[in-house]
Amino acid sequence: MKKIFTIIIASTLLLSCDKFLDVNPKAEVVNSDMFSDRQGCEDALWGVYGELKSTALYGEYFNWGVFEALSQNMQVSGQFTSRHPLSRYNYNDAMPILNDMWSKAYQVVGHANNIIENLEAKEPGTFPLLDLYIGEAYGVRAMLLFDLVRSFAPHVQSGGAQRGIPYVTEYSFKHTPFSTVSEVYDKLIADLKKAQTLLEADKEYVKFPRPLDSDVKQSFLKGRQIHFNYYAATALLARVYWTKGDLENARAEALKVIESGKFPLAEKDEITNLTAGALSQKETIWGLYSTDYFEIAQLRLASGSSWSNMVPFQPSLGGSYLMPYSGIYSQNLNNNAGVDMRLNWFRPIFDGGTTNFCLKNVDWMRISTPGLTPESNGLLEGISLIRSVEMYYIVAEAFLYESNMAEATRYINMVLNSRGLTNLESRMPVLEVSMELLYNERHKEFFGEGQRWFDMKKNNMEIVSNTEFRTIPASDQIYVLPIPVEEFEYRNN
Repeated sequence: MKKIFTIIIASTLLLSCDKFLDVNPKAEVVNSDMFSDRQGCEDALWGVYGELKSTALYGEYFNWGVFEALSQNMQVSGQFTSRHPLSRYNYNDAMPILNDMWSKAYQVVGHANNIIENLEAKEPGTFPLLDLYIGEAYGVRAMLLFDLVRSFAPHVQSGGAQRGIPYVTEYSFKHTPFSTVSEVYDKLIADLKKAQTLLEADKEYVKFPRPLDSDVKQSFLKGRQIHFNYYAATALLARVYWTKGDLENARAEALKVIESGKFPLAEKDEITNLTAGALSQKETIWGLYSTDYFEIAQLRLASGSSWSNMVPFQPSLGGSYLMPYSGIYSQNLNNNAGVDMRLNWFRPIFDGGTTNFCLKNVDWMRISTPGLTPESNGLLEGISLIRSVEMYYIVAEAFLYESNMAEATRYINMVLNSRGLTNLESRMPVLEVSMELLYNERHKEFFGEGQRWFDMKKNNMEIVSNTEFRTIPASDQIYVLPIPVEEFEYRNN
């Protein structure tokens, strides 16, 4: 791995009136001194979480900023930005963005490794929450490396023996050799299982309904949803197994989350603002606390005058698009379907507007009522990264693969009901669960979250290009993002 100056930015999560405030830089530390006490360890972790919300990571690019353009869900308005070529798969012109994604992710991996190395050298019990600190660092590292391998390498089911990514586990200047894609997945699974063991105490700390901050004595245990907790490790492990095609193990992990009862599906009247600038108190398993996200989400997703705005494809944009967003949500309905509350995510941003914006991730209440924040309603402001609804889809797919139609239907119906729709068997004519229906439902649910691209890649789907008004054959040339050329400088492998 080409050296990136890996300086831990130690940050602290300040508390005021028992409410979380933003993460702010506190100091830069390049040695192990900061790990000499509990506060230093926690500052280091908050620094890592603070970096995860950056534009190059989950504040934009690894969220909707890149992958909603790639999946043809969203049109990028500015034709002279490095974002626009992504929708045409012209990766050469998009390299500034791809370079940022690659380098920033590995920078934070290095920071996580610094935490792991320092804390694993401690005697067990040195700090009361030592295992949690280490487990969270393992989880963050796994999340980043997983998103790198599924973005910058062939899919594991078709290209497992091909070059993957460097699976960096040391905080050093040394180059880390590339692992094959399959090797990366083996290492991810091992790391996430280790994280589960280290985070076992979260079975007690994570509760539903969510406890008040004032009822939690240790500040680090407040709001476990903004930490990479045990259930985040379990859900991510389910996602990794699912991506790998190991549906039996994926289902087993997903059921641990569902059957915990700690992340229930939202009610249909909660769907409109489920992730609108805040973490769902029900469905969010892990998210990032961030007050910065409000501005970037508003600028990119809800600003009609922005030159780099992203808007769902629809006729009002001036084209006969092959798959406008309305076409996605009109599939697999039939009569007596009910009302899909997810359609409320798509609305004009001003009275009389003819263009609908995807406001799923935009805190519209804060825009329309200045001074009103999610915290005013007892919510955590930020970016939702893993939600429990995904676990239901994974379980349904595993049962469907086994031709257990009754159980597959049962899990799909639970999601449909929570979104305002009726059971499949209540439709006229009756609908039967199928892989096509399942992936269409995933498309509806994860619109605006950057997940559709990976569904397409997993299934080697042809690309229905709204940008070019044509269907593009699936290929690794499109589905594998190019690794920055700088990564190969001074390398022998």
